[in-house]
Parts: sequence; structure tokens; C-alpha cells
Amino acid sequence: MLAQDKLRVYLSIILLASAAWLLHGFIPAMLWAAVIVIATWPLRLLVEVKTKLGDTGVAIVMTSLVAALFFFPIGYVLFHAAAEAGTVTHWMLVAQKTGIAVPEWVPGIPVIGDSATAWWRENLSDPAALSSLIGQSDNASLAEYARRFGIQVAHRLITLLFTIVVIFFLYRGGKDLSRKTLGLLNKLTGESGDRYGLQAAVAIRATVSGLVLVGFAEGLLIGISYLLAGAPHPALLALLTGVLAMIPFAAPIIFGGVSLVLLAKGSMLAAVAVFTFGMLVLFIGDHFVRPKIIGDAVKLPFLWVLFGILGGVEVFGLIGLFVGPALMALVMTMWRDLTEPF
Repeated sequence: MLAQDKLRVYLSIILLASAAWLLHGFIPAMLWAAVIVIATWPLRLLVEVKTKLGDTGVAIVMTSLVAALFFFPIGYVLFHAAAEAGTVTHWMLVAQKTGIAVPEWVPGIPVIGDSATAWWRENLSDPAALSSLIGQSDNASLAEYARRFGIQVAHRLITLLFTIVVIFFLYRGGKDLSRKTLGLLNKLTGESGDRYGLQAAVAIRATVSGLVLVGFAEGLLIGISYLLAGAPHPALLALLTGVLAMIPFAAPIIFGGVSLVLLAKGSMLAAVAVFTFGMLVLFIGDHFVRPKIIGDAVKLPFLWVLFGILGGVEVFGLIGLFVGPALMALVMTMWRDLTEPF
């Protein structure tokens, strides 16, 4: 009997490894789907109560909402990025032949305007200097680059579609799946299995609230400063700021760039105001609001939340923003189980 148990364990490991190898290209999409469904599960329960629909009807409603709010805009951007790849390729070829003229705003930059103009003329306006700076690129190499870019965009679109499909099935069968998952955790870890599973779900929801909602709130507030300062496309810049605000230390890339544009236009006071206000909003959001939302929910010091976010991004990519803190919360829960007296 013992030999049969060992054989069953080995066979299970082989089957799981084979399945992981088979689906490794879609694992990020599956993780995204799981994070989105876990984070929005309370809303799914509310829709079920309000609409009195069955599991399939609720899954259709929730999947449509998620697709409309998140995936269709992303797909739209990717589609147009692929469409613009040919335009960019053509512009690069023309620029290598004619050079890039000095923009009108460069000479107006305070202090460094004259030197910046001279450098631009020497390195970018002269076709020979520009080719030496960026390297020679012929039609064939640029066409190959555009082809590879198009393949990557197509792969991302397929991944988005696959994620939507997985989200639908998770919404429809999530109750049964969660019950079986908690049962498996109980078999593997004993009585603490339920607690570990629930703790992971709470950590993911808290991280989504702390990163996504706070990030978009920061983007909205900083976007108001863009509008008041007269920055171009303030709504789009606010959206980009909100997206990057989810990643620690990334939002200054946007409002810092906006400040430089305003400075180049001669609006020094507006540039300083936008940058200062942006740093103030980030300081309050990242040091007070996020630690309260995430740390209190998972009983995890925000330093470890930060380590989970940064480490998760480095190891798993963007999905690591949410997977990392959940793993840290589980580690902290296990640590308390081992160290605290019974």
C-alpha cells in the first residue's frame, strides 16, 4: 500500500509538471484571471443577489463588466500600436536621410536652451551624425523589427482573449473550485489550510484596493494639476499617471516629464507646482493610505508589503504586484503559527 501511495504521488507530480510545461505560455493570463476574480468576488456575490441569475448568467454579466472596464481599452491600445508601427518605421527611415529639425520649444528652455539647441543640431539635425548616434538601420532590419512587434502585439491580444475566457469560467465555477481548493489545502496542511487560503484571498483583495484604487486616485488628483497648469492632454496623462502610480516610484516618470514640458514652454511656476504637488500626493498615498489599506487587512508591516511588491514585479512581472504581497502575507501567517504560543 505504501508503494502504491508513493507511485500515486510521483505520478501526480509528473502530471502536474507536464501540464505546467504545456500551459506555461498562458500561466500569466491564468494568474491575471485568478487575481481579478478573487478581487471582484464580493461584487460577483452582490450581482448574484440583486439579479437572481444563475451561475452562468452572473458569469456573463461580470465577465462583460471586466472586459469593458479593463480589457477592451487595453486591446484598443495594442491594436492601434500595431497599426502605428509602420508609420514609426517610415519616420525613422526618413529621419536618417533628412535629420530631425530642432523643435521650437528647445531654445526656450531656461539656462540650457542654447546648449541644448547646439547639441541637437550637431547630433540630431545632421543625418550623418544621427545615423552614427542611433546606428544604421536599413529597410530590411526595420521591417523585421516591425514584424516582430506585430507578432508580440498579436500574442498579447490572444492572451487577453484567453484571460477573458478563463475569467468567465472562474466566475461560473468559482464556488465549487474554492470549496475544492480549501479542501485540498486542509489535506495538505491540516486545520490551518482554510486560514491560509482565506488569508491569500484577503491579501489579494487588499493589494488590489491599495494599489489600483489608490493609484487611480493619485492619478486623478495629479491630473487636476495637469489641467490647471495647462499641460497637453491632461486626461490621458492622468490615466497614465494612475497606471504607473500602482508601481512604487514609477509615477514621477509622468509628472516629472510633464514638468519638463511646462518648463520648456517657459511656465516655470506651473512646472514646479505640478512636480511638488505630485510628490506630495505620492508621499501621502504611499506612506499613509496604502499602508493602512494593505497592512491592516493582512496584518503585515508595509515594509514587507513593499518588498513583496518589488520582488513580485522582478520575478513575475506586472502580475507580481498582486502575487508578491499575497505570498508575503502567507509567509507571515506561517511565521506567526510557528512562533506564537498556542
